[in-house]
Amino acid sequence: MPSFKTIYRWIDERYLRSTLKNLRRKGKTRKRLGNGGRFTTGKSIRKRDKSVYNRKEFGHWEADTVVSGQGKSKACFATLAERKTRYYIAVKIPDRKGETMAKAIIEVLSKFPKEAVKTITCDRGSEFACWREIEKALQCDMYFADPYCAWQKGTNENLNGLLREFYPKGRNLSRVSPATLKKNLALINARPKKVLHFRTPQDLFQ
Repeated sequence: MPSFKTIYRWIDERYLRSTLKNLRRKGKTRKRLGNGGRFTTGKSIRKRDKSVYNRKEFGHWEADTVVSGQGKSKACFATLAERKTRYYIAVKIPDRKGETMAKAIIEVLSKFPKEAVKTITCDRGSEFACWREIEKALQCDMYFADPYCAWQKGTNENLNGLLREFYPKGRNLSRVSPATLKKNLALINARPKKVLHFRTPQDLFQ
């Protein structure tokens, strides 16, 4: 039996033919665009080639953000994880605007050969609203995870957790120096992983 929140979400996403006005709790209005909003354009993860799931091919990325947690600070990390090697990248950006995120992703991934960036999977947060610019600049395909399905980009989520060991929630990320961030990322990518047969993401990525 689905919870009432799930039913409201299904109605909001038009999986059920009804309206929130017919229900006692009415549900919450969700914005499709704007600050903290969502959008409906772009390719669903369900259209992504199944070969991406088995991690046999190099060049498939997951993108996300790690936020500051400080009310006055808009600074955050744009994070990227390569699915096969688990190589992890984080860049400090001043805000979560779509233009800012797109610029950061393009700047970072354009340093690699074209064959190293085939797809990028992210959620439908407003920071990824400029996905068309990313696709055009990197000549790759972007796919979007289903709502409330963080596990669909679990590689990035897990690595964000490792980054949080250095920058716990509530930390003002605007004060993080690029040199310190680079050092901490090197430590993360130098960790041998059982899933990689105890090799490191850094070695496999290189």
